Amino acid sequence: MQLAPGVVTNGVDVLRLPSMGHSSSHIGHSSSPSSADAIKDPTAKVFALIKDLVIGNRMAVSFPYKEPSSVNFYPKEITEGIPFSSEAVPELLQYFSFAPDSKQALGMRQTLALCEKEPKEGEIRGCVTSEESLVHFARRILGRDVRVEILRSSLVSKTTPIVQNYTILGFKEIATGNIVPCHNQPYPYPVYHCHYQLGIDNKVFEVLLRGDNGEMVNSVFFCHMDTSKLTDDHVAFRLLGVKPGESEVCHFFTAYDLATVPIPK
Repeated sequence: MQLAPGVVTNGVDVLRLPSMGHSSSHIGHSSSPSSADAIKDPTAKVFALIKDLVIGNRMAVSFPYKEPSSVNFYPKEITEGIPFSSEAVPELLQYFSFAPDSKQALGMRQTLALCEKEPKEGEIRGCVTSEESLVHFARRILGRDVRVEILRSSLVSKTTPIVQNYTILGFKEIATGNIVPCHNQPYPYPVYHCHYQLGIDNKVFEVLLRGDNGEMVNSVFFCHMDTSKLTDDHVAFRLLGVKPGESEVCHFFTAYDLATVPIPK
């Protein structure tokens, strides 16, 4: 498990747009797939239940490869000097030399729209572009003076199949309670969308896996303990055979997602 201690600098502003808020199969995303087609998506093979954490258990899991440069934060001195809003798209297209109808431009527009989306009642959400802004955002939830730890799954190699069977070699619970998950978004530099539902405790585990190709993965395994308010057509419920409120729903984090937890004093 790659565990990077959070930056402890005070007074850093989280990158927030006038109104806050990658399409992903992760629970909690407003753009989470709900159609039957999503079940066929290999990257949706990330969901499981806590009872599935059994040493020796073998399951198909998706860990897509992604270039480290698209995962690791840039220094804030770089990102804070670049506009970040839908209004600035014409300027951003010129800055990054993207054609207006290119895939890169579309991804950028979608990410900015997600980041500008208003939070639902009882929800805190936002986009961060540096480790400092991530820690500042997490402290809004975990506590102003807490030390923050950043949890990531290990990177897989380029030759790793997008989906393969993995065997559980070990696991341990890392934290229960206030945990802030964040998901990497399509953008010219690393941007993460973080979200948290007030009053709901979650769990996060470290799970050691060995793929059929022999590769080892130290994975973050995040569990949403209260699923009663989620829609029953979410792909997670279809894949796991449970209904909202019946059970927790967990998912393995890829290396381009992360979670923040408080470091015990």
